[in-house]
Amino acid sequence: MTPEESAQRATAVVDDSQDVWPAPPARAGQRLYVLKEGDTFIVADAVGDVTGEGDGLFHNDTRLLSSFRLLINGAHPALLSSAVTQDNALFTANLTNRPLPPLGEVSAPEGVIHIERRRFLWDGRLYERLRLTNYSDFGIRLPLQLLFDADFRDMFEVRGQTRSRRGNLETGRIGGRSVAIRYEGLDQVQREVVLSFSHDPRRLSARLAEFEMLLDPREHSALYVEVGDVPSQPSRERWRAGAARARWSL
Repeated sequence: MTPEESAQRATAVVDDSQDVWPAPPARAGQRLYVLKEGDTFIVADAVGDVTGEGDGLFHNDTRLLSSFRLLINGAHPALLSSAVTQDNALFTANLTNRPLPPLGEVSAPEGVIHIERRRFLWDGRLYERLRLTNYSDFGIRLPLQLLFDADFRDMFEVRGQTRSRRGNLETGRIGGRSVAIRYEGLDQVQREVVLSFSHDPRRLSARLAEFEMLLDPREHSALYVEVGDVPSQPSRERWRAGAARARWSL
């Protein structure tokens, strides 16, 4: 990364809808977590974020997701713990909220929402579940953002090699609960990565999905996300079935 790129990252990240989001925190000395299944693997930090610094979601040595970040009300969640299961099937990050805006006359202090971010890989697809639990005695409106991007770079480019020519990256195609990013390589082959969601986003653009989760006192809710080559309909049932097959295969 050049000094100019480092300076830009230190200020803000702007997506194509002109929103300004905080830049990823510095990773110096931070451990990265890896999941692998067949020809697919993902490298992410302890929060579960992908920031493009040599990490990402890869399939057949091509990086599909070069960015995949979770924000709560536009801020980074606080990390409590993270781990990969002994069978290397599941990654889990336990997170909590920063202070949240008021719902009615009540504002939510830091630490009243527990966020379990859990993921696995199966059959060339990333499955992720965000389980949100409200431990307070009042209802909370939880604004949640997922920032994402794709660059379709091969492993040599990710490791620093420069190519004189690249193919064409298309603007994301947006559906009701999905967004697709397509790349046509110099070999004229089209490759596509599709992010699908279990809930209707409050706002969906080519690089952002924003949700508003309403949590009753002492209640929980879940948002399911899948990333693959075709759209899907993420759900609790698909999550449970995929997780069982992934663990059985190991």
